[in-house]
Amino acid sequence: MTRFLDGPAARVSLMIRRAPPFLRVVESHRKGEWDALDQVDDEPRPKETIYAYRRTKKPGVCHIKATRRSASGWYPMADYSFVAEQPADEVMRSRETWRAWCVEQARAEDGAQAQA
Repeated sequence: MTRFLDGPAARVSLMIRRAPPFLRVVESHRKGEWDALDQVDDEPRPKETIYAYRRTKKPGVCHIKATRRSASGWYPMADYSFVAEQPADEVMRSRETWRAWCVEQARAEDGAQAQA
């Protein structure tokens, strides 16, 4: 299970298949319905509100045996924190610009760690 520790999705838990370092989390236009855009090809729907989250540490893994066979399997166990400086909505709505933003953030973090 993946947990969101703070921000708009605080205390939400989702079963996702991937736990990338940065994750787009969407809230449906019907408030309180959450999903994560964890798959490489995931795209937000037009009326969804998108939030950027950062994984807090290396994820674990667990096996879940669900009553619906297709839901059974191995899932990452990860915690995510809300990104204080959210990227522009246009950045988060496009897979290409989202990926570029993630690469830029990872480089900045690597540079900051190298200087420490």
